[in-house]
Amino acid sequence: MTGNFLPSSTLHGAAELLIAHGGDPKPLMNELRMDPAALQKSDLPVPAGRVGTFLERAAERADCRSFGIRLGLRSGMAILGPLWVLLRNAETVRQMFDDLAGHYELFTTAAAVTLEEVDRGVFVGWDTAAGLSGSNVQAVEFVIAVFCNEIRLRADPQWAPSWVQFRHSAPPQMHDHQQVFGSRVQFQAERNALFLDHATLARPVNESGFRSRALLSAMLRLDQQALNAGISRRVEGVVRALLPYAPCTLQDVSRVFGMAPRTLQEHLAGVGTSFKLIKDQVRSDLALKYLQQSSLSLSDIADILGYGALSSFSHSFRRWHGCSATAFRRQVEM
Repeated sequence: MTGNFLPSSTLHGAAELLIAHGGDPKPLMNELRMDPAALQKSDLPVPAGRVGTFLERAAERADCRSFGIRLGLRSGMAILGPLWVLLRNAETVRQMFDDLAGHYELFTTAAAVTLEEVDRGVFVGWDTAAGLSGSNVQAVEFVIAVFCNEIRLRADPQWAPSWVQFRHSAPPQMHDHQQVFGSRVQFQAERNALFLDHATLARPVNESGFRSRALLSAMLRLDQQALNAGISRRVEGVVRALLPYAPCTLQDVSRVFGMAPRTLQEHLAGVGTSFKLIKDQVRSDLALKYLQQSSLSLSDIADILGYGALSSFSHSFRRWHGCSATAFRRQVEM
């Protein structure tokens, strides 16, 4: 289903890291039926479960138990795509993680970020969704490393977490874990989480955050005076950004703009269009791009575009383009 995909930017740096450890990423991508182009391009949808499997097998082939951690140090929250636009304008670490937890489903529904309040601070948790099978050790350590890296980059290069917990067992060697996560790393714990004390949560992360955030809010929420013919283009941009990774319903998009679904529909009707029509047009365009520029299966494309069945996607494709998706792909491959 839509939402169980991740942008290929999640794998940024993975090929280079695997090669540096003597591995070859292309055979592994082919083995997992993942498009090798995803290692170079940042905007291809890749199945979330296969990303987790890629990280596990890459760690094995590189003989590097801390592969996920090392990849996390090469990454930042910019891999979150459109959601990063909001996070990078937070004023404090607390606001950044509040926004992350509150809007993470706009990035993917294949995992969740949670905040658990305790007396001395907050546990920022991360876990894959139910139904994604296989080990997620590398994925969990990758994500928590990204969180730590982001705080160091934006708040304090010398910062160290006061506590990190993982559900899985401890590795034989702890050097990389202690270097990134500090000395208080607990394994076989009840959660996968990074603990942030009140002092860390209060750290400023962007001196111009208030002004930038206010501007961003005005851009995203489109106050009444700013609403004009450009609203259809803005809605199309949001649909195009969300569709591969979230359900992308009228309610989801309305929430981005900070208005009721009925209100958004009324504004779109005022410029001669509708949410349904815009979403249909985006699906049509993305279907062509995926068939022309990727090796994704028709079933994967149907899932990415939010169709519950391949037959429904096939019917829509013929309506859009006058031929079957299979016939169109044959023409492209000739």
